[in-house]
Amino acid sequence: MESDKEFPTELQSITFQILSSNDTAHMEAIFYNLFSPEPKPKPHSEALAFLQCSKKYHPDLLFIKLFFLLRCGATPLTRANSARALHLLSTPDIWPKLKPVAQASLKAHFTAYLKEETSLHVLRLVAPVLAETLSIIYKDHQQHWPEVLDFLVSFTASNDDKSRETALLVFANLRKDCRLRVSDALRGAVPVLRTSFMESLGSSNADIQVAAFGAVVSLVRLFSDPCVFHELLRAMMVAAFALLHGSDGSYFRRAFAEMVRLVMEEPAPLKPYASDMVLDVLQIVESDAGLSIVTQQAAFELVMAMTEVEDYATVLKSHNHQTLVRVFMIPMKMLMFVEDEDDKKEKDGSGVYKVGLKWLNRLCVTVGGDIVVNIGCHILKIFLDSQHWKKRHAGIALLTVLSKDFSDEMVMRENFLMEVVTKFFKSFQDCHDRVRLAAFSFMQMPTNFVQAMHVLYHHRLMHAFAAALDTTQNYKVKEQTASAMLFFLKTTLPDSLTLYKNADVITNKFLSILKGKEGAKLRSIALVTLNIIAQQCHELAHKYCSSYLPILLEECQDNNSEIKEEATRGIRICAELGTPHLKPLVNRILSYLSSVLIKEPNHSISENAKVYDIAVSVLGRICEFHRDTIDGSKIVPAWLSCLPLKNDLIEAKLMHEQLCLMVARLDKDLSGAGNQNLLKVLVVFLEVVDNGDKLASPQTITQMNNLLRQLGRNIPRTAINTVLFSLNDRQRELLLPFLAS
Repeated sequence: MESDKEFPTELQSITFQILSSNDTAHMEAIFYNLFSPEPKPKPHSEALAFLQCSKKYHPDLLFIKLFFLLRCGATPLTRANSARALHLLSTPDIWPKLKPVAQASLKAHFTAYLKEETSLHVLRLVAPVLAETLSIIYKDHQQHWPEVLDFLVSFTASNDDKSRETALLVFANLRKDCRLRVSDALRGAVPVLRTSFMESLGSSNADIQVAAFGAVVSLVRLFSDPCVFHELLRAMMVAAFALLHGSDGSYFRRAFAEMVRLVMEEPAPLKPYASDMVLDVLQIVESDAGLSIVTQQAAFELVMAMTEVEDYATVLKSHNHQTLVRVFMIPMKMLMFVEDEDDKKEKDGSGVYKVGLKWLNRLCVTVGGDIVVNIGCHILKIFLDSQHWKKRHAGIALLTVLSKDFSDEMVMRENFLMEVVTKFFKSFQDCHDRVRLAAFSFMQMPTNFVQAMHVLYHHRLMHAFAAALDTTQNYKVKEQTASAMLFFLKTTLPDSLTLYKNADVITNKFLSILKGKEGAKLRSIALVTLNIIAQQCHELAHKYCSSYLPILLEECQDNNSEIKEEATRGIRICAELGTPHLKPLVNRILSYLSSVLIKEPNHSISENAKVYDIAVSVLGRICEFHRDTIDGSKIVPAWLSCLPLKNDLIEAKLMHEQLCLMVARLDKDLSGAGNQNLLKVLVVFLEVVDNGDKLASPQTITQMNNLLRQLGRNIPRTAINTVLFSLNDRQRELLLPFLAS
């Protein structure tokens, strides 16, 4: 609770008056405003400010007042709210600030109060406050509170359930940084505590059992004798099974959360029993007791906690294959809580699925290597062949997890590819959309396993993708299929003969997607794919251009910037292929390019910035490969005026390389009458060189430097000043070394 801010003098005075008064009505009103189930913002804020101001300026009075109300409040509600306020104020922050006389008074209040309180509900709220107070007292070696420790020890051995539960809760809530010192102070009470803890774990009262779990965990260092620890641990497991079958599951979950805390905070004494505890957890989770998924998760958290402690990880890996398969089956079953988009009732299961996936990842990393691949192969055969779509979907999720970290082991394992991939290919034609979505999403993973599939099953993949595009009616599935094929084409070898055999079929399928005006994302994927095919398969490119030219021009008018980019890039590819089919459409293309270049004067900050650069690239390719269809003396200078390109780095490097080639061959349309365009060429070169290899390849930069030296030597001395005057300061700085050379 923050108390370091300044408070008005008036509020400081009011807090002093209320805290000094014998009247409790003001404090009860503050409690109501602070802890009401439906607090009103302003009164709640004012009540909070009162406590913060009191904590800062009158800590002694505040704590004495609250402890007075805790002990003497007329109603359980007043006493409960006092406990809540003490917890809110954070005892560790304020106890050291209290005067010794106030501390002594409060200790006396506490001891007397514990004897007098009749409400178990209030005592449950007080227990964490007393635990915090004990913790801060024993954190300082110079302070002790033996009276209350003796009192608590006697309470644990009491026949009164209320007293016993209170003491156990105090021990359970001790802060971690002081447990060792409290344990040292309790060394003489070990026999009593051992007996009382054993009795409490076996109690018929579930609240006492759960509190005993927490107390054992907090004071576990008291029981360093292996025989004593073993006795307590087995009692805890017996109690856990009793809670599992004798309640609604909430008591079991709270108790097992303490076991998880024990694993995480005190791993050393538990290590000899870790293997047996894994088997106990499996027995719980696999039982036919009709446990809820929440209860099963609570139990399995113990195994997952072991994956985070190095000593336990080695124990976990030491289990035999059959046991490890059982362990992995737990998160695999959680993956069956996948949502069916048509079944809104299953939405609540998505959290279970996410936890299962996270646990599966952690288990795979912990077990690792060949062991996890062997387990994965065993499980995949079961799940991928299942009649239940959720199991098949879970199998693909496992394959995805394995592929991220263990691709090499999967590829090298004998028969893994053949055994698993053959079953996996069936997923492309699965009867359920979610399974197909998962399969095609998996095929886009940048892993060695997927790459191996691309190489070894190239022909089958091409046919599988093509068939899936034909048969699916679901738009999302179709989009993922197209995306998977695009990923395949990007990563596969460009000179594959199999690709050439199937490229015609694939081209027609993607052209039909464009003609059908399906969703923007799918059309964008189709355009990128067709562009790649055209670049990789020149035998097909001319036929393709004759079919992604009128369609390309139409797609260029789309409002979606990605579609415009790829359609324009497609025209550039057609232009650089030198296809004769472009000639009849040159005027339409030039008209489109003109509209783009005129519409985007501030292209560098426009959402269509890349479209602008690609359009300039199209114009450049027409100048280079179709000069006979245009007026070069006008179009080439117009293209030059748009350089340098800075937004689409692919096109920038292409065009700047082309500019070098044209300058080197003394292109007349480029230089213009009387070399009037050479100054612009000089400026473009200087800007590109100034950006390093960002806008051009290293080879192009080298060529530009050589050309700049030639141009510098050839500029007449009488014209040098005119040239320098036309440049900005940075350009002049860059050009001067070339003039000197």
